[in-house]
Amino acid sequence: MRLFIAIEIPEEIKRGISAIQGQLRKSGADAAWTRPEGIHLTLKFLGEVAEAKVPDIKAAMTGAVQGVARFRLEIAGAGAFPNAKSPRVLWLGVRGDLERLAPLHASVEGAMKKLGFDPEDRAFSPHLTLARIKYLRPGFSWQQAIEGIKDVKLGGIDVAAVSLMKSELRPSGAVYTEMGKIELI
Repeated sequence: MRLFIAIEIPEEIKRGISAIQGQLRKSGADAAWTRPEGIHLTLKFLGEVAEAKVPDIKAAMTGAVQGVARFRLEIAGAGAFPNAKSPRVLWLGVRGDLERLAPLHASVEGAMKKLGFDPEDRAFSPHLTLARIKYLRPGFSWQQAIEGIKDVKLGGIDVAAVSLMKSELRPSGAVYTEMGKIELI
């Protein structure tokens, strides 16, 4: 099964994301849009994992979040990876108590490394993916589209838990199922 560890996003933020995607679609933006109901803040992508390993992952997650207090994040700002001139991923920014998010991420990453999962090669850059851009259509300015949403503010997330999620890829899009949730203190 395909697994990842994430912070779930409240429904009101997902509705805001859907509205932004609708606005961009109306502007003529052509992309593979992330389904708002499936958007989450990924802390660690595990990939294909044997079901027998799930209890060990949950135990490691419990250890990784032990002593971590709840905190607040804000979804605000937008941009693109690698940049607005040649975008491949369109994202919304994550701000707020990043001083707590970064160590939580590092703790989860370390706990999963002990279970044999390779650490990420690139630095942790918290964001929510709005879309993936496979083809830069002539005549459409992604820079202008990003400029139009760069100051967006969708509200806050009270981070109270970290979830182990299963992702099933289907023709209609990925379906996510929570396999476990570890509460923060």
